Amino acid sequence: MTKEKKIFITTGIAACLILIAFLLLYYRNSPDEKVQENYENYLEKHYIFDKNFQTGKKISAKSVNKYFHNGVVTARALDLFRFLEKEFAVKSLRELDDHFNQVEQYLNSHFEESEAKKLNELYQKHLRCQIELVNNPKYGAKTADPRHLLVLLNSVQNFRREKMGKENADTLFGGEVKEREYSLRRAIIIDDDMLYGKEKEASLQKLKSDMWDGEVSPMVEDSNPYDRYQFKMQLYQKDLSELGEKERKLRIDEFRREFFTKEEIKRLAAVDKQITQEKENMERYRLAESNILNLRDITPEEKAKRIKLLQDKFFGKEAEAFRRREAMRKALEK
Repeated sequence: MTKEKKIFITTGIAACLILIAFLLLYYRNSPDEKVQENYENYLEKHYIFDKNFQTGKKISAKSVNKYFHNGVVTARALDLFRFLEKEFAVKSLRELDDHFNQVEQYLNSHFEESEAKKLNELYQKHLRCQIELVNNPKYGAKTADPRHLLVLLNSVQNFRREKMGKENADTLFGGEVKEREYSLRRAIIIDDDMLYGKEKEASLQKLKSDMWDGEVSPMVEDSNPYDRYQFKMQLYQKDLSELGEKERKLRIDEFRREFFTKEEIKRLAAVDKQITQEKENMERYRLAESNILNLRDITPEEKAKRIKLLQDKFFGKEAEAFRRREAMRKALEK
């Protein structure tokens, strides 16, 4: 082998090793970020809940057994399982076999043999699944960000489906997952500072239609006009922030006419005026206070005396309350 070939081969191997090292370092340092990003992209177009799966199998009014419907376990079995967890609780996982024995005895004494067997088998899968979820840090919430929580919810439910079977997991937890998913997706839309108000309203309506078409949403619309007005203001925050003062006021007046009577609008306007006056008063006070603090030819004691008189002048009967708030603010800033 010539010297040139040896150099070429050696250089090629070195380059490959560098590339492998770089890839290993990249995937070692940022797997969570890539997994998070991939999940988020997937969840933008796919729901966690299965729209075609009836999570709460209907129970006949004549049925004596609320945990079975046509021989199949219903969502109410989860209530039973949670009762069994507490009723026959053990101090450690080393006693898990004793726990399962007690549960088996209970089920055999309260259900027909075939039903008791089905419930017992499903209960053991359920509990082992729950133990893994609780003890595996992978399934612990590390942030309150609804996007991250949605990804986590997806991971948890997919783990249950893997360990318990899709039908069992969706039967027991489908209802809870659906409500939680709706709540998180709703929060994601509301908090998205890239969307304008009309886009948010359209997205919220689509979400509600997609997830609760023909059903009653667990999130009841607020009947309080003021709360609905505040929610509208929250949705249109981006729109309002891009308007001038005059246009912003006109838009807010438009929103108020949607929710309030003329008399209520007048009261809100009076509150607005009071808030504006208080803000302007505070700005004038801060300017006067700053002028006193910047004086160089008087003692600190004289400055404090002048500031106290200034506060009495600006805040009158509320001066003492203002001084207490100032003392608390300064203490927190230290």
